[in-house]
Amino acid sequence: MSPFTRRGGDLTASFERAEADILAQLATDVQALLSDADGVDPDSPSFRAINRLLPAAYRDGGENDAEFHRFTSEGLIERKARNAQAVVDVFAAGDESGKAVRVRLDAAAAQSWLRCLTDIRLTIAAGLGIEHDDDELRIDGPDRSVLEVYAWVGYVQESLLHALEAHVV
Repeated sequence: MSPFTRRGGDLTASFERAEADILAQLATDVQALLSDADGVDPDSPSFRAINRLLPAAYRDGGENDAEFHRFTSEGLIERKARNAQAVVDVFAAGDESGKAVRVRLDAAAAQSWLRCLTDIRLTIAAGLGIEHDDDELRIDGPDRSVLEVYAWVGYVQESLLHALEAHVV
């Protein structure tokens, strides 16, 4: 991936085809997870991810939280799914020749991307058991490659943020 840069009002970057496919798949995975949010087994790793994506409003997890969830979760799920679809759509419109995929985002799309990248990282972190910054240091074995994807998505997000901030200054 080449870092995001600002060109006029748009932000642009270039992704290798494999990177584009990975990011589109991760966004699709978030959509799938959200679509099954109510039916997730509480003992599954997906349940931890849902709890990160749709956190409790109250610490007690009681009646107030259930009420809050009842009134807000549907809209939140829809917004998160739309943000993920914005990532999928950009790559679906890209060149299928196997070469780099050029991405151009306007301000609204950039915000959708930032939110989706956050959701992807929250989902991966839940699966890896990352709760605090230093938790990454203890991950080894087969989860190491997943941690590398987590770090790469963080790089994509950071690159996009830097490009957005360059306009503000």
